[in-house]
Amino acid sequence: MRILTGLCCLAALSLVGQSVHAFPSIPGYLKDGYKDDADYKKFNETVEALKTKCDVCHKPGADKTAKGHGLNDFGKVYHDRFKHKDFTAANKDKKTEEAMKIFKDAWEKSVTEKNADGKVFLELIKEGKLPGKND
Repeated sequence: MRILTGLCCLAALSLVGQSVHAFPSIPGYLKDGYKDDADYKKFNETVEALKTKCDVCHKPGADKTAKGHGLNDFGKVYHDRFKHKDFTAANKDKKTEEAMKIFKDAWEKSVTEKNADGKVFLELIKEGKLPGKND
């Protein structure tokens, strides 16, 4: 009986783990959404050179499944404006225009915010820098 209970718990944990990793890749939407924007030219080059594209919003090497998702300051601002459930549903149903709109709505609201140093995230992006601090 203990073995059966253990196997059931293991199966449940495996399903939870899959749902965390099944979240659609935001960097792909970032690349597609701003590929023709002149203000993003240097930034896109910076992002393309990153070993891990997730470093735009996450601290490098951070556990993305832990509380706070390992987000940097920009990632926290974006996370608060991003409609996760709507985006995931649109992405899953291949409604890419709808998913892109959800992504860009949150992004556009986020880049106008300032970081702790008083710098507007969009100004950092225009300079070709990552908007978030990845200490």
